[in-house]
Amino acid sequence: MPPVHSSTNSWSPRNIGFAALLIAGLCALAWLGFSESPIPVELGRVDVGSVELSIEDDGETRIRERYTITSPITGKLARIELHPGDPIEKDSTRLVLIEPTDPSLLDARSQLEAEGRLKATQTAIERADELIKVANESLQLAEHNFERSKQLFSLNAIARAEFDQVEHSFRSANAELRAANFLRSIAQHENSIAQAALSLDTTPESTPFEIHAPIDGTILRVLHEDAGVIAPGSPLLEVGDPREMEVQVDVLSTAAVSIRPNNKVLIERWGSNQTLSGHVRRVEPSAFLKISALGVEEKRVRVLVDLDQPWEERQSLGDGYRIEARIVVDSSPADGMFVPTGALESNAQSWFVYRLIPSSFRYPRVERVEVSVGIKNRDFAQITGGLNQGDSVVLYPPEKLKDGAKVTIYVANPD
Repeated sequence: MPPVHSSTNSWSPRNIGFAALLIAGLCALAWLGFSESPIPVELGRVDVGSVELSIEDDGETRIRERYTITSPITGKLARIELHPGDPIEKDSTRLVLIEPTDPSLLDARSQLEAEGRLKATQTAIERADELIKVANESLQLAEHNFERSKQLFSLNAIARAEFDQVEHSFRSANAELRAANFLRSIAQHENSIAQAALSLDTTPESTPFEIHAPIDGTILRVLHEDAGVIAPGSPLLEVGDPREMEVQVDVLSTAAVSIRPNNKVLIERWGSNQTLSGHVRRVEPSAFLKISALGVEEKRVRVLVDLDQPWEERQSLGDGYRIEARIVVDSSPADGMFVPTGALESNAQSWFVYRLIPSSFRYPRVERVEVSVGIKNRDFAQITGGLNQGDSVVLYPPEKLKDGAKVTIYVANPD
């Protein structure tokens, strides 16, 4: 009878331990194969502050009141020795010298024209006087409101925005009065010119006719420099006061509908690191056609901006200089929350962010949170609900990121 072998020896303690190790290894490999890998993400933070919605476009500076000096008579123009940038003083600096021509300057027809011009200038003076009266009345009312608002503001009885509006009205009334005085000065100057034209002697010994500066300012352009015979109305010089500078911004008509007078404006990249501030004075009612650099026809609207800084802080900013303007059309409260715009993703109805869940494990997880969004610009978005201050959110979430996914942080957004 053959011997019977026992099977108890194949399940010895040594073999059982080896089998257990083998099974554990297979389980570990299976866990590593099926477990999710952490997704590298960049984090931002929910912060507190105001978010501004603005319209950005190129613009250029321009002197608000420009004056073109023209010849009131026919005569021989002496060479103009002034150059652009030369300072001028009202009624002191001689701009133009016109000598009589041969034959006489005035015939019967010229006499009638000069008399008509004189009457027109007298009417212009009367009109300027009426404008000065109106400007004085407006200034008195604006000054009264400003003084009263200063008292109320010191008592915290009115808001800062209301006080700024009253202060702006007071400054505008001052500017209107100065402009009315400038107009009267020009009208008076033209009246003097017309009277002098009528009184010119036709003999060769007649005194040359001089035109003096109508305002304090600067020569902007010399339109006719060489000597020669000129006709009435010939443009000779362009003058202006660089202290009365404004900014012209041509914005798309679709953007202009949201711009209102007194909107805050920031002037940037004008050749200095300093950012100038201003406010919208006027949005012109008519659009015009402009061809873009790419050859596209665009409807543009001209927006005029007054600068807030005094001239001493912007002397290097000249007439016709290119600038970049940012017109603020809306803003959120200063104590509101905001996140970087790159943290948002949306579907047809809602906005979502991925918020980091604090964890003691090696890899933290994120949760997909629905949020309420208010004002949003290119960089930041106002958050009105769904997050708390100091929460960490994922910036530019990758497509494979899902709710509850494990993440690893490779960039932390600084404060």
